[in-house]
Amino acid sequence: MLKVHIKEKRYGNQVVLEDVKLHITTPGIYGVMGKNGQGKTTMFKCMLGLEKYTGSSTLNDKIISMQDVGWCGAEPAVYDELTAGEFYKFYQHLIQQKVEGQQLLFDLPSDKLIKEFSTGMKKKVYLNAVLQKEYTMYILDEPFNGLDIESNYYLMKYLVHLSEHSIIFISSHIVDVLYKHCKAIYMIKDKGITLYSQEEFEKIEEAFFN
Repeated sequence: MLKVHIKEKRYGNQVVLEDVKLHITTPGIYGVMGKNGQGKTTMFKCMLGLEKYTGSSTLNDKIISMQDVGWCGAEPAVYDELTAGEFYKFYQHLIQQKVEGQQLLFDLPSDKLIKEFSTGMKKKVYLNAVLQKEYTMYILDEPFNGLDIESNYYLMKYLVHLSEHSIIFISSHIVDVLYKHCKAIYMIKDKGITLYSQEEFEKIEEAFFN
């Protein structure tokens, strides 16, 4: 069970989020929408404890820990001087779990330096690293950016599989993907958040643009 209450998040004198509440009791895929600058990434970072805020975020009645969440930011940091294989092992050290012989989602040359990869390949390296371990919850901020159509397909297919047992947040501007796969969609607008069930998805575009 996930419970989030961001009473207030501000940068200096500017309030970014106010009275933001999320309460999720069942596994599934949950979308997050909002125009640029409305606070999607900030909300995620508050939930993960990466930003200071007034409020609380708990998962199964415990304060959320990075060890319990598969987190992929919109611009994930990879170390260019490492090979893909070295980065996977480095990430295993971060999550304090050694993984042997696990099938990676994306097929990439493990002995090639990351700095030689394209932007999309770097995104795949990071996703491969995150998805080495199964988590209670995943937070993916614009995961489809930089990926080709085929890669997006396989990523989404795998996330659907994971959602049978995990809570998965996806922020994306690709609304068709969210409409097709999400149990519900949260829209962040004017510092607050609104929940839309599947039956209410047709109301989202009007609310988004108005």
